[in-house]
Amino acid sequence: MTTSSWPSLTKAPIVEGLIDIRIERSAEAMTAALKAACEEMAAEFPSRMELWRWAGQISLGPPASPSISTAVDEPRGFLLRSTDERWVVQFRLDGFTLSRLQPYGTWDELKVKASALWAKYAEAVKPTRIVRIASRFINRVQLPIGESFEKTFLTNFVIGPTLPQSVAGYLLRVVIPFEEHNAVAILTQSFEGNSTDCILDLDAFSEQPQGIAESEMWGRFDGLREVKNRLFFGSFTEAALERFK
Repeated sequence: MTTSSWPSLTKAPIVEGLIDIRIERSAEAMTAALKAACEEMAAEFPSRMELWRWAGQISLGPPASPSISTAVDEPRGFLLRSTDERWVVQFRLDGFTLSRLQPYGTWDELKVKASALWAKYAEAVKPTRIVRIASRFINRVQLPIGESFEKTFLTNFVIGPTLPQSVAGYLLRVVIPFEEHNAVAILTQSFEGNSTDCILDLDAFSEQPQGIAESEMWGRFDGLREVKNRLFFGSFTEAALERFK
């Protein structure tokens, strides 16, 4: 399928879609500036929680007795929830994240919202460099009772034929480079216990230690979305995709 031919899915199994931006900052950037920015958004995001950075140390062996010490640094940022609790935003000293929870709308809606909030974040923190961008989508896929995984997933696992074929749980993680988008994708499938749901976690990201130009960033996010779509539609059988239409 080409970029323009991805089918529209009215029952897509997305439970969370997010945009994440990691930064480097000057030493002067403080959580007080983040707090002030969050307070300005209180009408839309009334719920606020501090994010803390914890540090600890464990000492083992002679000559000293084993010991554990912990220390707490300053808050590293804030997590905000919208009035309807469908948007979750993180303003951190090391980056920005916007999540859209169920029901997921459209990519354009997520990107426009992220762009507006990023502007507020960048004004507060004044990043010196953008070093990593990511787009991550978490899907909860209900498996038909009694059907094999192969009837839903093209990306799958194989159990040796001499072993019991029943599965009580599994975790599959595949890392795939997409060089044409200067990106890497991590596909994770997980299934536990008696649940009939399988989690399909699609994480596409691009890292550039020397920095990603802000003027190019949102176009590169569209490239990550293309990677995500290739992962999603390339992971399911046609029969499974029909269930999402």
